[in-house]
Amino acid sequence: MIGKPKEEFRVSKQMHPILRVFSFMKRKTWFALIVVIFSAILDSAFTLFTPWIVKILINDVFYGKNYDVMIIWLPIYVATGFFAAIFRFLQRYINEYVSQSLIFDLRNQLYSKIQKQSIDFFDRIETGQLISRGTSDIEAIRRLLSIGMRIFLRAIMLYTGIFISIGRMNWQLLLIVVGIAPVMFVVMFAYAKRARPLMREIQNKFGDMNSVLAENVYGAQVVRAFAAEDFETSKFERENQIYLDLNMRMARLRAYLTTVFPFVLGIGSFLLLYFGGKGVIAGDMLVGDLIAINAFLILMQMPTRFLSFAILHFQEGTASLNRIFEVVDMEKKIQEKPDAIEMPKINGEITFAGVTFAYVEDNPPVLKNINLKISAGETVAFLGTTGSGKSTIVSLVPRFYDPQEGSVKIDGIDIKDVQIESLRQQIAIVQQEAFLFARTIKENIAFGKPDATDEEIIRVAKIAQAEEFITTFPDGYDTVVGERGVTLSGGQKQRLTIARALLLDYPLLIMDDSSSALDFETEHQFQSAIGELIKNRTTLVITQRLSTIKYATLIIVMDKGEIIEQGTHEKLLEKGGLYRHLYETQLLEQEYPIMDDISQVISEGDKSNLEEESGGKK
Repeated sequence: MIGKPKEEFRVSKQMHPILRVFSFMKRKTWFALIVVIFSAILDSAFTLFTPWIVKILINDVFYGKNYDVMIIWLPIYVATGFFAAIFRFLQRYINEYVSQSLIFDLRNQLYSKIQKQSIDFFDRIETGQLISRGTSDIEAIRRLLSIGMRIFLRAIMLYTGIFISIGRMNWQLLLIVVGIAPVMFVVMFAYAKRARPLMREIQNKFGDMNSVLAENVYGAQVVRAFAAEDFETSKFERENQIYLDLNMRMARLRAYLTTVFPFVLGIGSFLLLYFGGKGVIAGDMLVGDLIAINAFLILMQMPTRFLSFAILHFQEGTASLNRIFEVVDMEKKIQEKPDAIEMPKINGEITFAGVTFAYVEDNPPVLKNINLKISAGETVAFLGTTGSGKSTIVSLVPRFYDPQEGSVKIDGIDIKDVQIESLRQQIAIVQQEAFLFARTIKENIAFGKPDATDEEIIRVAKIAQAEEFITTFPDGYDTVVGERGVTLSGGQKQRLTIARALLLDYPLLIMDDSSSALDFETEHQFQSAIGELIKNRTTLVITQRLSTIKYATLIIVMDKGEIIEQGTHEKLLEKGGLYRHLYETQLLEQEYPIMDDISQVISEGDKSNLEEESGGKK
């Protein structure tokens, strides 16, 4: 189960992102990390012990002719390698457990944050960017925790052990090694300084590529309808080329690093052999000591290489953590008050008082000073030209957005004063875009009520006129509809979303042009059951269909973000305003559909008569 975000995340946003990750660690994970540290120490100790054994064998056996020493030290040499391997295994395996546990919690934290964000969040961040952060960025963080942290720890242990070991044998030669180390650190820090912004740029560009890809997949039908495949391919190739160029810049940086390190170490090895060799010739130093010191210098390539990879993972992982925490820390605009109350059972009275709203601040408002009162149990149809604000006004009721000015009240309670979940659990919504999950028909209908019985599901499917096409499938209600309901027609998807809303049986129903994808025959069947749909509830309908409007007890006509007319069908026709114009130019044709047979087309004179006759009818 995904728990609530930890409180420390809310008060430690200025902390380094890697330190923030450790806020996720539980007692069991901390214990595992301690085991990893001890395993790294012992692994490094056994690794560093090997050159000492070589030194003893050369000095005592080959030069001291003390062959009995071999009987003791050769088994120790083998055992040293064996135990080093064991502790290396423990270090890698347990460190993987630590990293996977942290990634598990971080992934849950990210997903939970996305789920709890308000709708405006998805207006600001592209889908591809979110997918990139939840996949490639999470993987980069995993590499940092499972590989980067481990090899960094080993590098520090090995560096410390190498310096101590060389110092104990010959402090003069230690000065050569110590002189080489700063050069390598300067190289690494120069690399890190250039790699950090470049790595972030690479990850952002990867998100842009995902956005282009996701957009193309979602709009595949439109792309092919306009024969725009070549244009879309070129657009993706441009993004891909930029991504390639950025990665090649990073590859050059890595190549410089991996080239400079061996060169610096080669110079150090030459100096050691030169000055150490003079000491051996002068009798101030044993051959075994010189070979062991050179072995330690060669061994220093390992922690140096580890550090270079650790820095790479550090830069990559830090950039990814910043992108993850950017989402985690993002405050949602729709905030619940600390003292918010639970929404009582809704009767259905809705009041808009002086509501002004713009999707982007400082942009022209989409709604301007809306004042409207809807009585409980009413069926209200919102009608208007494109961009008039009819979809926006109903999206304020479930508090998908908050108005910049004014208030929205339900049953006299300002919806800003109630708990958001308790509000939305009493509002059923049928959206204009019929979205279905890649699950069975039964699961899609029961999405808002997973414990619904088969009888309840079948009942609402019949009301939504979906039962007929569902039963034609071999698997019936257990048919998997595919991603976004791709295996169904637009009308079939729309009917399933209507059934999904009906199953909830909430006191408030919002239908955003929900019959737009229905053909005339199916809509006629649906209209026969619309009485059941709107019974005992307040219904807000956005529509351009006369067949739906005629069920409304109140019609709201909007234009340019303002309510310009409201009333019943008959009264609005009598006014002769925008409603009558829309009725005569768009809606009336729906009452008398155009026939395929040209001989049955209504003449202009007959149509005028029909309009005149229907003018007094609801």
